[in-house]
Amino acid sequence: MNENESVEAKKSEKTDQDKAVLRRDNEEYKIIKKLPKRFPSSLNDIYVTNKTDFKAQYERCKHLLYSKIEPQPNEIVLHAMGPAINRAINLALRLQKEKSCKVNCYTSTILLEDDLYPLVDYLDISSQHRYINMYSRNISVL
Repeated sequence: MNENESVEAKKSEKTDQDKAVLRRDNEEYKIIKKLPKRFPSSLNDIYVTNKTDFKAQYERCKHLLYSKIEPQPNEIVLHAMGPAINRAINLALRLQKEKSCKVNCYTSTILLEDDLYPLVDYLDISSQHRYINMYSRNISVL
């Protein structure tokens, strides 16, 4: 019985701390989310976002893969982060369905640091860390 009581006490203590952190962030700090660093891009790198029209991204990929311009890239690399990962997967699958392509997929996680600016005078500027998923897909023409 003593062990169960101590486990429940620790759980309630942890949830109280979690609630305090959330309340502090919302009422005492303004969260400024920083953008991740942008990797150098070349002609064949395509950064997929939810703001850009899907058809425009699809046409750009097709143009890079199948056009007769010189130098023609043999492969394109799709980059996406967070919610845009689904769009990048759909784009790659649609390209693969249309023509025969070789597709390689890579996933990783990036550490982002956000600034917390105090809304009250007695607090200092601080920061918080969060992780975001990153997705890259190489598509090459066979």
